[in-house]
Amino acid sequence: MAGDPLSDAALVAQLRSSLAPQRFPVRRETELEGGACDAGDTVSFHDHFWPARSVLAVSAVRVAGADIAAALRATGVKQLIRAILSKVHTAGEALEALSARIDTAGLDIALLVIDVVAGVASGAARGKAGVTIGSHTALAAGDMLWLAAGDMGTPEEATFASVEGIAAPVRARIGHGKSGAVCALLFKTRGRLAEETVFSIGNTHGDIQAASEKVRRFLEMHGTGEEELTGIDVALDEVLTNTVNYGFEDGNAHEILLSLAVDAGHLTIEVQDDGRPFDPLGIPAPDLDADLESRQIGGLGMHFVRTLLDRVSYERRNGWNVLKLEKQLAGRAEKAS
Repeated sequence: MAGDPLSDAALVAQLRSSLAPQRFPVRRETELEGGACDAGDTVSFHDHFWPARSVLAVSAVRVAGADIAAALRATGVKQLIRAILSKVHTAGEALEALSARIDTAGLDIALLVIDVVAGVASGAARGKAGVTIGSHTALAAGDMLWLAAGDMGTPEEATFASVEGIAAPVRARIGHGKSGAVCALLFKTRGRLAEETVFSIGNTHGDIQAASEKVRRFLEMHGTGEEELTGIDVALDEVLTNTVNYGFEDGNAHEILLSLAVDAGHLTIEVQDDGRPFDPLGIPAPDLDADLESRQIGGLGMHFVRTLLDRVSYERRNGWNVLKLEKQLAGRAEKAS
């Protein structure tokens, strides 16, 4: 039946849609552009995530076949790559572990792993795929890296090294009767491990506790006192709970990115999500003298966030909600003085 939402074609289309990654957030260390398309009997995708606080993993994959089995295989490969990279440290190790566990026939995979603090990259590929890192794995500012799986190919050297932007070579290979996936990455500068960390969590309530534990460990390393830790915990829990409860309307799994930095005792936390545009600071301040039934829903929680922190600001950046939380850490301020 035409238009049947449970037809194989409709289900394959939904699975393809679920493979699309979130927009890469604006970051000081790297820029990333990617794309995928299928001109024949294939399912292609690209992915990026942070398996550790200083490690970025990027993949480009093409799976032979265009039916439900192929689409399910693609989604399984994506999740298995992520699971393996949470345990190993290089792209080569990850693909060896993947090949030992599944049949890789009909798979074209390019994988790149970068430690943005050490400035070190590793790449590996299987099937009709490749990774271009350059003449050395130690990265310098301005280095360009390329992943391609399927029929995309590697850009000409002049185009690849162009400073005009990394989106152009990606767009040039999408379509044109080809199938596969590509990613271009610009390495801008090294991160600072001692003072910065970044990680992502899922958009579930169970992930909020995991985020709180990671934030607490980072702050403990910087000598933050228990009273301040508790206040930051409460504020972050309120922010993340609001994001999980109200930020996503499509019912799909999403990632929420948290970036933390400490500079001269000044803590900055950025909470980024690609949900619907929403400025929580637009919620009216509550009337604390009113009875509970009359108070604005949500206003009390954000009131506590503002009270516990020194500054809270919001912006919509590159398709992401970005909520910035700032606080001067007393213990660190005393050490810095």
